[in-house]
Amino acid sequence: MSNILNNILKVGMVLNNKWVILEFIGKGAMGEVYRAHQLNLKRDVVIKVISAEWLESCRDDQEELETGLKRFRNEVQAMAQIRHQNVVQIYDHGSVSVKKADEDVPVEYIAMEYIPGSTLRSTMSEDGFYPDEDLTREWLMYYFFPVLDGVQAMHEVQIAHRDLKPENVLLDGNVPKIADFGLARSCWLRSATQSIDSKGTPPYMPPEQFLDMKRTDHRADIYALGKILFEAIAGKMGPKTLPFTRVKLASPETPFFRKLDRIIQEATTEDRKERLGSVAQLRKALQEAIATEERKIRKRNGSDVSTSVRSFSVLAHPKWIWTGIAVAVISVGLMTIWHLLGEPGKSSPHLKGPQITSQELVPPESAMPSDTALPPLASLPSTLEGKDGVTLHLIPGGTITLPGNFGPDAGKLVNMEPFYMDETKVTNHQYVEFLNQTLSQIRVEESVVRSNGAIWLLLGEVIEGYEPIVFRGGKFHMNYPAHAACPVLRVTGYGASAFASFYGRRLFTDAEWLHAVRKGAASQKKALGDSPESSGGMGMDREASGMPTPVILFKQNAYGIRGLNEGFSEWGMRLLEASTEVKYGEAEYVVLGGLGRNPEKGFILPSPIPRQPWEAFEEVAFRCVQSATAALLGTEARTFS
Repeated sequence: MSNILNNILKVGMVLNNKWVILEFIGKGAMGEVYRAHQLNLKRDVVIKVISAEWLESCRDDQEELETGLKRFRNEVQAMAQIRHQNVVQIYDHGSVSVKKADEDVPVEYIAMEYIPGSTLRSTMSEDGFYPDEDLTREWLMYYFFPVLDGVQAMHEVQIAHRDLKPENVLLDGNVPKIADFGLARSCWLRSATQSIDSKGTPPYMPPEQFLDMKRTDHRADIYALGKILFEAIAGKMGPKTLPFTRVKLASPETPFFRKLDRIIQEATTEDRKERLGSVAQLRKALQEAIATEERKIRKRNGSDVSTSVRSFSVLAHPKWIWTGIAVAVISVGLMTIWHLLGEPGKSSPHLKGPQITSQELVPPESAMPSDTALPPLASLPSTLEGKDGVTLHLIPGGTITLPGNFGPDAGKLVNMEPFYMDETKVTNHQYVEFLNQTLSQIRVEESVVRSNGAIWLLLGEVIEGYEPIVFRGGKFHMNYPAHAACPVLRVTGYGASAFASFYGRRLFTDAEWLHAVRKGAASQKKALGDSPESSGGMGMDREASGMPTPVILFKQNAYGIRGLNEGFSEWGMRLLEASTEVKYGEAEYVVLGGLGRNPEKGFILPSPIPRQPWEAFEEVAFRCVQSATAALLGTEARTFS
């Protein structure tokens, strides 16, 4: 926490009445990076600022300060010139005054596209793809060629990146996006780097960039691309790989790899005059190598039909495997629903109690064909993005025994299928977004939010001085933007279920909650008798001010889940009979967890507390889950009018 406390921006801070800081992401040599939410356009963004440490280090060096600020502004100008799907998009540039050590410090920031995935490095084997020609071709086509497209778009507007490396290529799903333009140089940008300054990453730098950086041009990027290609085939470069030198494959034994070796050497030659002169030349050489090899394969197989490139991995391209399955399963499911329900609309499954909405979404487990098979656990994506933009993490399946305080099914074994769980509790901001999208179904009377007779939310002060959500002018609003990242409270069971089903998810069951808590702790080799602080989270539900803690400040457990069984309790469903299926008609609403409310009890597993779904509490939040089968087949919810 000490590093977070020393950062320039704080979670909950609002910049220029537009950007709500949600999370600190990381820190580089001179910049701090945050995830934020843009209030007016309702999207997550990345905010990048000069780091506090760097500013302090330049306190007595005005020249270095000016050079760094020029480099920062160059990044803004360079990125603003490019419009391409394989280049991170910049949204805004501005400045804000931040109080640091009792003095106001002017801070410049960049707002840019938020890419929640990993980097190009994650697509590359540590040991390299050699000698697997198929994997090498697939990686080139799915990942490297799009990177070349992005670099070419930069070069077409006379911008050289000068710091290309796998870590500076982000993955938006499977789409590579080039980022970090801090060293970018253009003919229309004034140089921010002195000739003796060797900024960059040495293994990917050509000799001229080290010797005289201000004279480097687009050919420096060609060199870096050649080094990235070399790493993909031969494996990650180690200390024995000399920087600023040409590289080559050790002993390429096939014609295909010999062609790639020649391309790598031509891209990384030390004399830039002899280097491949453009991205187009590099791409053409690679395409010719691939085409030649494919012709040989077709000839060897006696076929003139072009060999289709296999999916690089199930993780990266699940649609190729699941499209056919999804079509078949959905078709059978729809036919089954039609026959079982008679005329849709006259009879529909519902949660226990009054009907929630006129368009209730029902979890599909009760209608999923029994022979629907999950892929192997290793083939399931570790994360998914929900329809509302949240991150869901995979919770592996397994068998659990319900403890003695879990009702009449205590002691029974429950087989858990893999499922996905929201990383954090649902926030005030997320719930306001949901309410405003369902205004036609909502009535607000005396601070009570209802839909078709069911109470969803109680407005007003949650605690003294804390009233996060208000209704005025016919819409719901955040009363104070700094509370956007705090968990939404005083939501009823109906209101939590309505939110979950609106976005194609549902509330977790008591068994799923127990499984996620136990497995998350066990995977971290934490005993359940540990203290809340050692269980992977802060163990606090409120800040020193008494206000709720932003959900992102809880540390992640082994599965990436924040604040589970910590802080506020959460709404869930208890199955009335132990089963591997989730049938909401055979379930009741319960409140689970809430370790932060009773810290003197230690790290315990509290029993589910049955509650009426129309009740609302100041100490109860919620999050959502999604079954792995339904998530991958796209059938998490059905709509009944």
